[in-house]
Amino acid sequence: MDDQLSALETAFEDGGYAVLEVTRNRNQVRTVLEEDRADAEQVRAIAADAFADDDLLGVNVTTESIEGQNGMNTVVTCRVR
Repeated sequence: MDDQLSALETAFEDGGYAVLEVTRNRNQVRTVLEEDRADAEQVRAIAADAFADDDLLGVNVTTESIEGQNGMNTVVTCRVR
């Protein structure tokens, strides 16, 4: 896991969220949180603080049913440089 992924995972855990998965696909970092209805503004702020200002291009927060998981989860997708 690279430094950006580790920093993001730590930031969410420090914010009180249970992190199920953090992955990267080119310029997108996807974080799956155990919570099904995490506060979108709060998780956006946590993601923004985890990256350098010029590295983060955008943050998308959705609720999804993840294969292999029970129920719904919050997914935070960050577009990065």
